[in-house]
Amino acid sequence: MRLYFAYGSNMWNAQMEQRCPQSKKVGVARLLGYRWIISARRYANVVKSTRDEVEGVSFEISATDEVSLDIYEGVKSGSYQKVDLPVLYEGQEKVALVYVDPVTAEGCSTDEYIQRINLGLVDAKLSNAYVTRYVRRYIPARPS
Repeated sequence: MRLYFAYGSNMWNAQMEQRCPQSKKVGVARLLGYRWIISARRYANVVKSTRDEVEGVSFEISATDEVSLDIYEGVKSGSYQKVDLPVLYEGQEKVALVYVDPVTAEGCSTDEYIQRINLGLVDAKLSNAYVTRYVRRYIPARPS
Protein backbone atom coordinates (compact mmCIF):
# COMPACT_ATOMS: atom_id res chain seq x y z
CA MET A 1 0.00 0.00 0.00
CA ARG A 2 1.10 3.54 -0.81
CA LEU A 3 0.06 6.80 0.83
CA TYR A 4 -1.87 9.16 -1.45
CA PHE A 5 -2.74 12.79 -0.64
CA ALA A 6 -6.05 13.99 -2.11
CA TYR A 7 -6.79 17.73 -2.14
CA GLY A 8 -9.47 18.03 -4.84
CA SER A 9 -12.53 16.04 -5.84
CA ASN A 10 -10.92 12.78 -4.68
CA MET A 11 -11.66 13.92 -1.12
CA TRP A 12 -15.24 12.86 -1.92
CA ASN A 13 -15.66 9.37 -0.44
CA ALA A 14 -18.05 8.08 -3.14
CA GLN A 15 -15.68 9.11 -5.92
CA MET A 16 -12.67 7.47 -4.24
CA GLU A 17 -14.65 4.29 -3.58
CA GLN A 18 -15.53 4.12 -7.28
CA ARG A 19 -12.06 4.99 -8.57
CA CYS A 20 -10.01 3.15 -5.95
CA PRO A 21 -12.08 0.35 -4.41
CA GLN A 22 -9.13 -1.03 -2.40
CA SER A 23 -8.26 2.33 -0.84
CA LYS A 24 -8.51 3.05 2.87
CA LYS A 25 -9.08 6.57 4.17
CA VAL A 26 -6.39 7.50 6.69
CA GLY A 27 -7.40 11.04 7.64
CA VAL A 28 -6.73 14.74 7.24
CA ALA A 29 -3.12 15.61 6.40
CA ARG A 30 -1.26 18.81 5.51
CA LEU A 31 1.10 19.55 2.64
CA LEU A 32 3.47 22.33 3.73
CA GLY A 33 5.00 24.82 1.32
CA TYR A 34 2.15 24.70 -1.20
CA ARG A 35 -1.04 26.67 -1.86
CA TRP A 36 -4.37 25.36 -3.18
CA ILE A 37 -5.73 26.85 -6.42
CA ILE A 38 -8.00 26.09 -9.33
CA SER A 39 -5.72 26.05 -12.34
CA ALA A 40 -6.47 27.49 -15.76
CA ARG A 41 -7.36 23.88 -16.72
CA ARG A 42 -10.32 24.33 -14.31
CA TYR A 43 -9.32 21.71 -11.74
CA ALA A 44 -7.69 21.79 -8.29
CA ASN A 45 -3.93 22.12 -8.13
CA VAL A 46 -1.19 22.80 -5.59
CA VAL A 47 1.52 25.36 -6.33
CA LYS A 48 4.70 26.03 -4.38
CA SER A 49 4.35 28.74 -1.77
CA THR A 50 6.63 28.99 1.25
CA ARG A 51 3.97 30.80 3.30
CA ASP A 52 1.08 28.40 2.75
CA GLU A 53 -0.10 24.85 3.27
CA VAL A 54 -2.74 22.58 1.76
CA GLU A 55 -5.15 20.50 3.81
CA GLY A 56 -6.35 17.29 2.25
CA VAL A 57 -7.14 13.66 2.91
CA SER A 58 -4.61 10.87 2.95
CA PHE A 59 -5.52 7.41 1.71
CA GLU A 60 -3.66 4.14 1.56
CA ILE A 61 -3.97 2.89 -2.02
CA SER A 62 -3.01 -0.34 -3.75
CA ALA A 63 -0.97 -0.59 -6.95
CA THR A 64 -4.23 -1.24 -8.82
CA ASP A 65 -5.78 1.88 -7.28
CA GLU A 66 -2.74 3.90 -8.36
CA VAL A 67 -3.09 2.73 -11.96
CA SER A 68 -6.75 3.81 -11.83
CA LEU A 69 -5.85 7.22 -10.42
CA ASP A 70 -3.19 7.69 -13.10
CA ILE A 71 -5.92 7.26 -15.71
CA TYR A 72 -8.43 9.57 -14.00
CA GLU A 73 -5.76 12.22 -13.36
CA GLY A 74 -4.54 12.13 -16.97
CA VAL A 75 -0.92 11.28 -16.18
CA LYS A 76 -0.27 9.83 -19.63
CA SER A 77 -1.56 12.97 -21.37
CA GLY A 78 0.36 15.28 -19.01
CA SER A 79 -2.66 16.74 -17.19
CA TYR A 80 -1.13 15.85 -13.84
CA GLN A 81 2.35 14.70 -12.84
CA LYS A 82 3.04 12.26 -10.04
CA VAL A 83 5.22 13.65 -7.25
CA ASP A 84 6.25 12.15 -3.92
CA LEU A 85 5.99 14.87 -1.28
CA PRO A 86 6.13 14.94 2.52
CA VAL A 87 2.80 15.45 4.27
CA LEU A 88 2.09 15.86 7.96
CA TYR A 89 -0.37 13.41 9.49
CA GLU A 90 -0.95 13.46 13.25
CA GLY A 91 2.32 15.34 13.74
CA GLN A 92 4.40 12.87 11.75
CA GLU A 93 5.93 13.49 8.34
CA LYS A 94 5.16 10.81 5.77
CA VAL A 95 5.86 10.66 2.03
CA ALA A 96 2.71 10.64 -0.09
CA LEU A 97 1.84 10.48 -3.77
CA VAL A 98 0.50 13.86 -4.90
CA TYR A 99 -0.82 14.62 -8.39
CA VAL A 100 0.38 18.08 -9.46
CA ASP A 101 -0.87 19.96 -12.52
CA PRO A 102 2.04 21.54 -14.44
CA VAL A 103 -0.31 24.45 -15.26
CA THR A 104 0.14 26.93 -12.42
CA ALA A 105 -1.89 29.81 -13.85
CA GLU A 106 -5.08 30.35 -11.90
CA GLY A 107 -8.53 29.94 -13.42
CA CYS A 108 -12.12 29.18 -12.54
CA SER A 109 -13.94 25.89 -12.25
CA THR A 110 -16.98 24.29 -13.83
CA ASP A 111 -20.30 23.90 -12.00
CA GLU A 112 -19.90 20.12 -12.14
CA TYR A 113 -16.46 20.23 -10.51
CA ILE A 114 -17.64 22.76 -7.92
CA GLN A 115 -20.31 20.25 -6.90
CA ARG A 116 -17.75 17.43 -6.54
CA ILE A 117 -15.40 19.61 -4.50
CA ASN A 118 -18.23 20.61 -2.17
CA LEU A 119 -19.21 16.96 -1.68
CA GLY A 120 -15.57 16.21 -0.94
CA LEU A 121 -15.36 19.02 1.59
CA VAL A 122 -18.31 17.52 3.51
CA ASP A 123 -16.54 14.14 3.66
CA ALA A 124 -13.04 15.50 4.32
CA LYS A 125 -13.87 17.62 7.36
CA LEU A 126 -11.03 20.07 6.74
CA SER A 127 -10.70 23.07 9.05
CA ASN A 128 -13.17 25.89 8.46
CA ALA A 129 -10.33 28.42 8.50
CA TYR A 130 -8.52 26.59 5.68
CA VAL A 131 -11.66 26.17 3.54
CA THR A 132 -12.58 29.83 3.99
CA ARG A 133 -9.08 31.15 3.27
CA TYR A 134 -8.20 29.00 0.25
CA VAL A 135 -11.04 26.97 -1.23
CA ARG A 136 -13.95 29.42 -1.08
CA ARG A 137 -11.95 31.87 -3.18
CA TYR A 138 -12.59 29.51 -6.14
CA ILE A 139 -15.39 27.20 -5.01
CA PRO A 140 -18.60 28.80 -3.75
CA ALA A 141 -20.58 26.94 -1.10
CA ARG A 142 -23.72 25.33 -2.45
CA PRO A 143 -26.80 24.54 -0.39
CA SER A 144 -27.05 20.80 0.24
